[in-house]
Amino acid sequence: MKRILWIVVVVALFIGLPFAGLANGDDSEKQITGFGFGGPMIGLFTLDLAEINEVLKNNDYAPLAEQLITFGGGGGAGVIGGFSFGGTGWGGSLNSHQEGKKAELSLGFGGMDVAYVVGGNERSLLSIGVVLGGGEVDLKLRDHFPVSFEDAVANPTTTTLSRGFLSAEPYIRFQVQPLMWLGLKLHLGYVFTLPGGWEEGGQEISGPSLNLTGPFVGISIAFGGIGTAEVGKMVEDVLKEALGETEFDEATCAAIKAFYEKRCGSELKPSAEEETNAALVQDTLLAMSVGDLDTLEPLLAEDISWVSPEGLLPWSGTWVGKDAFLAGLAAASEAEASLNIDRVFTSEDEVSVKWHLSPAEEGGEIVYGVTVFRIDEGKILSGRDYGN
Repeated sequence: MKRILWIVVVVALFIGLPFAGLANGDDSEKQITGFGFGGPMIGLFTLDLAEINEVLKNNDYAPLAEQLITFGGGGGAGVIGGFSFGGTGWGGSLNSHQEGKKAELSLGFGGMDVAYVVGGNERSLLSIGVVLGGGEVDLKLRDHFPVSFEDAVANPTTTTLSRGFLSAEPYIRFQVQPLMWLGLKLHLGYVFTLPGGWEEGGQEISGPSLNLTGPFVGISIAFGGIGTAEVGKMVEDVLKEALGETEFDEATCAAIKAFYEKRCGSELKPSAEEETNAALVQDTLLAMSVGDLDTLEPLLAEDISWVSPEGLLPWSGTWVGKDAFLAGLAAASEAEASLNIDRVFTSEDEVSVKWHLSPAEEGGEIVYGVTVFRIDEGKILSGRDYGN
């Protein structure tokens, strides 16, 4: 039986390896598929109890079976084409009876589950991994059944021998999803152990070897789900959750840009829409600075609003509507300094322009400021000037 289970595990590993990379399709750069599951598991673990059984038979105990039915469970989460992390544990017991003598062997095992999910989709998963952990074996021997309370005290009937172990279980795991929230798993692994010594009552004693290395097969029900999300949207949501509405200064933005270019291996470039919006606001600001209303008029939305503080720019006031705004600019004093654009910061529908006014006369004061624009359907919807 043990040889058959070992062959099944090896064959499954070789069948599963060619599927590595199934998750890396054309959309891998745009989307990520993640999952999370947990649930109960029933399994079969095959042990080598030859030396233990020899000692039991020599002392009139019936031998123990070498196939252990286990019960346990586990869970974990990860991404297809990446790693998953979780935990797994299981245990079981074997019993034998003969002429009033009873032997019971109990085994418990648990550990951290680390796997690489080599393939899958929203209805299936294929993982190759390892469970790293340990456990303990208890061998409880009942020599006889007492006939009275006094007999039980005078002649104790039970001895418990224990042995701990460290373990590593490489495995391959298949999972299918009959329902979006319910999965079925087939777990094929091979347990390798490093056993400790026998103990009785906390004292080390000598004893026969106990080979806990062998194949393990488990079937489990998994409650959870598999879902796909766009990488960009997921990263954006995480950053929004972490940063809230925080606004960054120029130095911080430069640091973020440098970090991106180092990690992503390419220059951080604005989208086509952002480039269009950046050009629109620059054309608007420059036309305003020289009083070119003919160029400015088609760039403005009909319901534009604008606020500019007194004494900052040649124009100042609060306007609502295109006609009112153009009339206000027409009545503004002639600019005595040239406006220079220093930097443009763009987002989806908002653009901030950092600028300065160079004085017409040498030695005059340089004025620095920022104008924040909002854009709708390719038109300037609002603007606000700030001194800096």
